Amino acid sequence: MIQYTIRTVQGSDRTENRDCAMAQYDGVRGVFVVADGTSKPGSELLAPAFVDHIVNGYRTQIDRGALDSNHEQVESVLRCVLHNAHSSLFSERATGSASYLIAVVSGGLLTIAYEGDCSAGVAAPNNPIDWLTPPHCLANWKRDRGHRQLASDVTRHIITRSFKARRTPDPDFIKRVAIQGDTLVFATDGFWADLSDRHQAQMLDPETPDPTHIDDDVTWIVVQI
Repeated sequence: MIQYTIRTVQGSDRTENRDCAMAQYDGVRGVFVVADGTSKPGSELLAPAFVDHIVNGYRTQIDRGALDSNHEQVESVLRCVLHNAHSSLFSERATGSASYLIAVVSGGLLTIAYEGDCSAGVAAPNNPIDWLTPPHCLANWKRDRGHRQLASDVTRHIITRSFKARRTPDPDFIKRVAIQGDTLVFATDGFWADLSDRHQAQMLDPETPDPTHIDDDVTWIVVQI
């Protein structure tokens, strides 16, 4: 059994919310997607179109007989869905670019595909979120810095990988077991970089009011397994 909440808050420095998130749980598997449109023209439209293509594309692949009972099968499905989304969106003259993260919980396993600075983590009581996905940004070009270190580095805003027209999707994959009782967090950089560890923990409770006085858009999915 999986329960989840999705929340998004527009930042005060934004004319529109360029974040988007979507999820689908069919009783067997959960598919969770977050995307963060960049400042490039068209990105505010690309992000919601992307998450819609991914969630519905994954469902279509399963309905056609694709299997996702192990990490390798999920990776194969995700690569197919990403390729189809890229071909469809940019053939329709979509513009812009977006960071993205896709997480699939199926068969007791968690498989994550991502490019950019959206992140996935595991939350535990009385501890900061354990972030699993090193962001693709200039500040982390060595892939050796933690999220709290990156949060104060202005070069973290220079994204080195993303979903865009001139680059075929080639995500990094993170694979682990999905343990009963886990609390998973999938979030844009506004969440992990602009909120303190304490504030992040508070935001895991759906009853906590939206964060205020934030500059960047903040979007997050909390998943209880």
